[in-house]
Amino acid sequence: MNAPVNLAAPIATARLDLEPLRPAHAEICFASFADPSLYRYIDLPMPADAGELRERFAGWRRGSGRPDEIWLNWIAFERGSGRAAGWFQATARLADGEAHIAYFVFGTFQRRGVAVEAVRGIAERLFAATDVTTLIAQTDERNEASRRAAVAAGFVADPLPLASTLHGEPSTDRVFRLRRPSAPAA
Repeated sequence: MNAPVNLAAPIATARLDLEPLRPAHAEICFASFADPSLYRYIDLPMPADAGELRERFAGWRRGSGRPDEIWLNWIAFERGSGRAAGWFQATARLADGEAHIAYFVFGTFQRRGVAVEAVRGIAERLFAATDVTTLIAQTDERNEASRRAAVAAGFVADPLPLASTLHGEPSTDRVFRLRRPSAPAA
């Protein structure tokens, strides 16, 4: 691992500024988080109002409380317009060298490469500053956009799908892995 880095520090990519999540972002992002289409393939409740979203953000900032697990969250802003483009999360489990990636890309920013660009920036940060060797993204097989984004970001799909449930119904997920460039395949 390299010199200590503030993992939750801002990340700049070609078009995006990823700001560490703050509860105050709830006011800016509530309308986007209230878009029902974001929840089609994810089992996360839609917030009822900005206050509930603020509390959720505060909880995400606090993290799990486990010493071997770090919760990192950012709101991505498009640099040119200053508009919020998405939310990105990495849950790093340092003991096993893995970090799980999750995200929402907001409305008009979907299908514009925002997920790929932000995830690549997060991957660079985690690989450079931690002992994480593998990033994992898991998505419902029906979520074509997320599957394509994972592949475009360099992730490789596990050969077999994973049985899951979504909104109380049977579902099938696909797990994708991105390994640190110098890490050997397991």
